[in-house]
Amino acid sequence: MKLFKTIWQKKSNEKNLLSTSFPSCVKEIIKKIDEVNSEINDDEFYGIISQKAINEFESNEIYIFLPIAFAQLWIKTANWNEEYNEILPNKKEVSKRYDETLSFQIIIEIVKEYFENKPSKNTIIQIGGRSAEINAINKLLLDGGKVEDVKVTKTTIIR
Repeated sequence: MKLFKTIWQKKSNEKNLLSTSFPSCVKEIIKKIDEVNSEINDDEFYGIISQKAINEFESNEIYIFLPIAFAQLWIKTANWNEEYNEILPNKKEVSKRYDETLSFQIIIEIVKEYFENKPSKNTIIQIGGRSAEINAINKLLLDGGKVEDVKVTKTTIIR
């Protein structure tokens, strides 16, 4: 019983940290990046996110999961892992599922909608290109590999 209480509490905590405006913030961030015609460095990328997000938790969730969502939809044929690892401040490593992470669920739905409505190549590269997964896939392809052969391992997120 204690296990279920712990799981429920973690889900509730995440839900409580996300504002009702979280989805619109994600959309505004994508729109803002759409408007930029030059390359955006990591500091500028985080700056755009933190200007639009309501709090630091939301900024970090978007900074982590937006590139992953773009990567997954950009290269659909890759064999994406459904789980990721999180290293918490106390150094404890926890395995989580993307489809059980509320912030990722919201972000991936917004990104799907974006991809269905004439996405900007520059925006896809600016956002999706930040993911470690895309960088690894790019290296594999440059070495002569094929996207169909890619099996993406678990991503590790350090909190």
